[in-house]
Amino acid sequence: MTLNAPITDTPPAAEVERPTAQAISNFYEGMRPFWHPVLREADLSERKIVRVELLGVGIALARLNGEVRALRDLCRHFQAQLSLGEIIDLDGKDLVMCPYHGWSYGGDGQCERIPQLVAGRKIPPSAKVDSYRVTTRYGLIWVCLAEQPHFDIPDYPEWLDNSYRTVTMVEDEVTRTSSTRMIMGTLDDTHFPWVHEGILGTRDDPSPPEHKVWREGQYLVLQYEAEQPPNIATTDMSADGAAAQEKVKLVYTDYVGMPNVIRLVKDSVAGRYVVWLATCPNAYNRTTNFWAFSRNYDMQPDRDHAYEEFSAHVRSQDRPILESQRPWLIPPFWSQVELPLGPADKPLMEFQKWLEELGIVTQI
Repeated sequence: MTLNAPITDTPPAAEVERPTAQAISNFYEGMRPFWHPVLREADLSERKIVRVELLGVGIALARLNGEVRALRDLCRHFQAQLSLGEIIDLDGKDLVMCPYHGWSYGGDGQCERIPQLVAGRKIPPSAKVDSYRVTTRYGLIWVCLAEQPHFDIPDYPEWLDNSYRTVTMVEDEVTRTSSTRMIMGTLDDTHFPWVHEGILGTRDDPSPPEHKVWREGQYLVLQYEAEQPPNIATTDMSADGAAAQEKVKLVYTDYVGMPNVIRLVKDSVAGRYVVWLATCPNAYNRTTNFWAFSRNYDMQPDRDHAYEEFSAHVRSQDRPILESQRPWLIPPFWSQVELPLGPADKPLMEFQKWLEELGIVTQI
């Protein structure tokens, strides 16, 4: 059977391959009033323009007079991409110049130079492109498409804490899933024995932990105790005899910065290991992921590569599963497309419930 073959045994209202145009529109609208990471700061060099995509919108990023700016990547003139242009200097002010006819825009999106304009005629106020709220944090550039963000950018306290060693992981390709599916998959702990057997769990003991789930400001918080095989995410493997342990007891505390960031905190005898994921919803079925991993043990820099390889391996196990899920957008409870079961799936059910309240889980 091919990947696109129809599935006949589906619940009512299920649309397994592609959500409706209305559902996609509702997802984009629901996700607009939040900060989304779109690019690493290091990837936006001076005098360069970089195109990114957020919720189906093309955005041109540039540093203008030292400040990161975000403009709609379409010239007001004839809709050419501004990101194909260049940054020019006009009387000491940096502008983004369209490559087609030279129309040039300031950081607020207002056109300030039209080479073809006849003498004595002013640039019309309508010669303007959309500009978006933009800021930088945790080595990333964040954009909000709405005038006012619903929540602040979620906290990552270990990022600037010198008592932690932090490594980042760059994914060269987008993941073929929605950002909400990506967060849900990272929050889901009952898949550990099946997808990550021998690393995060074992199929000999697949019983779910006793979850505590609550809301705390803009965060959905999950806490539980678990036992896992010894590995660098639970154990200081540089210590003598560390690998000889059969199981390691630890406490998970997961913080979902609604709706697109998750921070998993694992406390064990070795110390604290943190998995941080910020997702960029390029489109309803394409997500760019920004990962970071912090630890306060095994602090030697030459050990970083081991943690990078471990994280990449775990990610490679998750990716094909997440990309296989349909529909791409999380369906609402009433549709009965999916069948979450309590109490094992309580964290996922609470996450989905909050998404619905935020208007992000919509009709399929």
